[in-house]
Amino acid sequence: MKLDDELFSQLLATAGASARLRAHLNLHQSYDEPVQRLCIALQHGSYVRPHRHVLANKWELIMALRGEVVLVQFDSTGAITDKTRLTPGTAVSAIELPENSWHCLYVPSEHAVIMEVKPGPYSSIDAAEFASWAPAEGESQSIDFLSWLYQAQLGDRYLP
Repeated sequence: MKLDDELFSQLLATAGASARLRAHLNLHQSYDEPVQRLCIALQHGSYVRPHRHVLANKWELIMALRGEVVLVQFDSTGAITDKTRLTPGTAVSAIELPENSWHCLYVPSEHAVIMEVKPGPYSSIDAAEFASWAPAEGESQSIDFLSWLYQAQLGDRYLP
């Protein structure tokens, strides 16, 4: 499969029509595969709730393929420990997160496409633990949280 502009444009159109403002394309054939690979198209305003992957050896590689995303990392209390701008063809286009790292991302540009690579197999039951200090997807406060993320600095915590 070619990861090209035509594919990215199709994914972004699907994301734009989605209530979540994002669309996934699995490159792996089965959730049982030892390496899970997927492209994720995100439109500006898509809310990705902070989460972590707690199972042993559940690292995650995130690479910007089109547009720009900001990966935000937190400590266990919700304080921001790092914000990394990922843009294709720049000094930082990808980041690998170790297991058990609280993180989320947002799209400061109009849209973005990322590739996510992580160890399998995938199980929706064990996939992620969501942060209790951040609103759930679909809650009205998620819009405020996303706006806060854009302005937040290292050490800041969200206070609803």
